Parts: sequence; C-alpha cells; structure tokens
Amino acid sequence: MNKTYPQPPALENFSLLQLSPSKPASKRLPQRGKQSLDKAIVPCPIEIERLGVVKRTNTPYIVYRTPYGRGCTFIARKYLIQSLLSLLGIRDRPGEPITGISISDYRLTVQQGETLYTLPDREVFDYLERQNQGAIEALQVKLLPEQILVWNPLNGHINQIKPDGCSCYETSDPQSFCKHQVAAHLCLRNQGWGSLGSYFKPNEEAAASPP
Repeated sequence: MNKTYPQPPALENFSLLQLSPSKPASKRLPQRGKQSLDKAIVPCPIEIERLGVVKRTNTPYIVYRTPYGRGCTFIARKYLIQSLLSLLGIRDRPGEPITGISISDYRLTVQQGETLYTLPDREVFDYLERQNQGAIEALQVKLLPEQILVWNPLNGHINQIKPDGCSCYETSDPQSFCKHQVAAHLCLRNQGWGSLGSYFKPNEEAAASPP
C-alpha cells in the first residue's frame, strides 16, 4: 500500500536515481507489482509540484496538490521508468531500455543506451497527472486502422485520436498531449507497439495489428 505524507522528505537540488543492472526491459507494460501504469497512484485528480528521490532509500516520490490538500506519495522505480518510456513513445522517441535518470531543478535527464534526452519537469508532471487521471476514469481504448477511439465510461464521451492529435480540447496546442493519448499509447504498448507515430505510420500494411 502506498504511503502518503503531509510533507515531502528532504530533497537536494540534484538527485540521481540509481538503477540496478537488469536484463533489457520488455516494450510491453508490466502486469505485476503494487503500482502499474493502468492503476491510479493517487485516487483523485492531482497537480504535481515536484518529483524527487529520497537518497537514503533511492525511492522516487511526487509532491502534489489535490482538491483536498497537498500530499506526497512514494512511487516505484519501475513505475517511473515505465512512465518515462511511455512519455518518450508519445513524443515518437522510443528506444532502448532506460539505463539512467537524473533529476534536477526544472528538468529530468533520461539515458537510453548512448542517447540522452532532456525533459522539462512540467512535461513529465503533465504526463504523470494525465496517466493518473486516465486510470481513475478507467478509459477504454478501441484500435482502428486509421484512428483510435477512447471511451470514458464515467460520462459516455468518445474521443478520436488521429495522426494530427486528439479531438478533445486539451490538445489545441500541437506540443501538448492529453489523457486520451496517454491511454491510447498505453494500450498500444501493451500490444507491442513502440509509439503512437509507428501505429499511424503511412503505407503500413498491418496498421491495425502489432508487428
């Protein structure tokens, strides 16, 4: 069970999350463990203020605001790694397993093999917030050859995702992404796809089934 604290643990300006060597991670979503990407880590809407690492235990945590006040929750290293892999996939930058993560003011640096990606912290926060919200709403995904449909069983709304984005108002900015795209990408990953872009790649004969 996740532990929630009213105040965050001590955090310095720079933290390196230590990742133990392991065999290459699967592109598919992990199905075991206390935290998984299709389950909410906080059971209500959140607005993340900070992501940090407790150095003594090498444990990531998030500090956030909710409609009920502020909170701090530990997150599993595997959950953070898989979330960052999904974020990179949405940005059409899928690659090798993540071998290093460093967290500093305003940004995260992710290492995949010899490649380093720098992600603004707000982009990571947005992803984690929308992933959590999509899990709360239990968004359902249907894959079609030229579009992806995302159904919200709480309100009955259906949104369409196409190569140019989602039909919802949240993606009026072409650089942004919404909870529907997050849910669609998680569904694609679970079926072996690396990114939304690869699913919608033109002239792909098997556009409706994973390679």
